[in-house]
Amino acid sequence: MQQYLTDCSVYAAACAAAADPTTVPKPAKPGSYRGSDVLWAFETHFFSKCYLTEQWHGSAYEMDVDHFVPVNQDPTLKYNWDNLFPAAHKANMMRPRNWPVGGLLDPCRDKVGERLRATIGALGRDPHFEAIDSADQAARNTAALLNLLHNGKPGDELSQENTKHLRVTIAKQYEQVNKAIMAYLAAQSSGNPQKQANARRHLKDLLSSQAPFTQLMRAMDTVVEYVPADLLD
Repeated sequence: MQQYLTDCSVYAAACAAAADPTTVPKPAKPGSYRGSDVLWAFETHFFSKCYLTEQWHGSAYEMDVDHFVPVNQDPTLKYNWDNLFPAAHKANMMRPRNWPVGGLLDPCRDKVGERLRATIGALGRDPHFEAIDSADQAARNTAALLNLLHNGKPGDELSQENTKHLRVTIAKQYEQVNKAIMAYLAAQSSGNPQKQANARRHLKDLLSSQAPFTQLMRAMDTVVEYVPADLLD
């Protein structure tokens, strides 16, 4: 994939310098955008998490390669490195293929946390997203998409059942974080430096950008109230 992009740059330069650009041979397109370099980048930079739901997968090879801007919207971005994102198969299949008016927030270029608010209900249920600024159309579109992927279509029982496993997985992570917070608070008053260090390390790992469902977990009431900022990377 990276070699193809390099070849495209060389091709563009050669066309600009040639008296007759039609004589410049076009670079051969890769047979697939699902190359090992792309999947390696997903594991390295996305931590093997779905860019839509932040669900963690053991390997990027288990996920789909999603085009952020759909190919039917802009075919020239089919092999564009910056347009390829790791997505859980179910999320990729549920995502509408029509590009919404106003676009979507790009998790690699937009400050999503400053434009999108996440909330989560008691016991880790009912994850919800909303635009911080109601005039921010891209944030509103992104919130609507995330609410669909997390909760299914309102009034559609089949769609809601289809997304249930994701909500159950989120609830399990919610429980782990709450237990880690209780252990952290207990360690703080224990006077045992090793116990304190272990509790801090465990809680920091669960709330890091590499952990599952980072934005939702950091939105928990107990995290907001009890977790110091230096534990959030």
